[in-house]
Amino acid sequence: MSSSDHDDDNPKLPHDAVVEILKRLPAGSLLRFRGVCRSWRSTIDDPRFVALHLNHSALDASNRYLVCLEWCGPLQSLCSLFSNESLTLPPKSQIEIPFATPSNSYTFVGSCNGLICFKEDSIYCDHWSMYLWNLFTRKHKAVPPSGEERKFLTSTMEIPHIAVGFGFGARSGDYKIVRIYPRWKNPRVEIYSLGTDSWRSLEFEVPDISGSRLAVFLNGNLHWFASEFGYPWFEGYKQIVSFDVAGEISRVFSVGLVSLAVLNDLLAVLISRCVGAAGHPGLHSVCSVWVMRDYGMTESWTNLYTFKASGLVTRFDGFTLNGELLMKIHTGKQVSRNLITGHETNFQLSIGCDLVTVLDSLVLL
Repeated sequence: MSSSDHDDDNPKLPHDAVVEILKRLPAGSLLRFRGVCRSWRSTIDDPRFVALHLNHSALDASNRYLVCLEWCGPLQSLCSLFSNESLTLPPKSQIEIPFATPSNSYTFVGSCNGLICFKEDSIYCDHWSMYLWNLFTRKHKAVPPSGEERKFLTSTMEIPHIAVGFGFGARSGDYKIVRIYPRWKNPRVEIYSLGTDSWRSLEFEVPDISGSRLAVFLNGNLHWFASEFGYPWFEGYKQIVSFDVAGEISRVFSVGLVSLAVLNDLLAVLISRCVGAAGHPGLHSVCSVWVMRDYGMTESWTNLYTFKASGLVTRFDGFTLNGELLMKIHTGKQVSRNLITGHETNFQLSIGCDLVTVLDSLVLL
């Protein structure tokens, strides 16, 4: 048989066609297909293909998942992976956290383009241990400690409230962890760059960040609530502090209270107001959902929904991809509410857990 006949029997796909096919596959399949041949491995490992796969993956709702992390207990070393459409179904899988140790607990800092940032809680070290993990590629990286955090922890006996967020700067093409120290203790911002694998410290005056919820990442900016009155625990009127991850510039928006989220690519504020007498069985919450129609324009805040909850709301956990609002009720009930129909569905997760949305990706560490 001639070589030309052999080529006719085994035609090769053009490289562009191979790329078009591969970019549509989940990250787990692509990792297996790296072993098919040398050219496929080279293609899948190419940072340009990683970016192409990420952009295509973001267009498909089925590539987004909710990840549940328990703070303590027998499952604290596992992440439960749920469909982003519903928490009423059993998890698709439970994935072991490769850096977890039995003596410590972990919380989410945030998730961006498939990378999840974790913070380790331990009383046995002089720094806040942090990790970056792509659970689809099973790759993780320990974030090196900074000199500033060691200095801070050894100079105070109090447990400080440090605001932390994780995001991606599209202009710089870099993933960053942002840590804001309290205004009352040498106010400054620390920034970790994945690109340089190092921390930088900047003098930065921002209001006191409030609460312990996850920072919200949208439009290249991290967002936290800040108290106008200088008390991080005060639940009165607040401001929103935004931090441009790429430009490293801070802004402040004035707004009401309670919780931040993202709804249909708009910055959203969730407000809960208690109605009824304390101890009365009729005690419940009246909730409102506001969105910022034009990002950065305070006057564009718009009230989309106001509704009476099925009990006293103790916590908002953001939205699923189809726009359902996740809430916790004081009775321990966990509810997913369709804001259009008003229908509520109960789901059951550990009370002590975090939820974060994650995108199937090949993003490298």
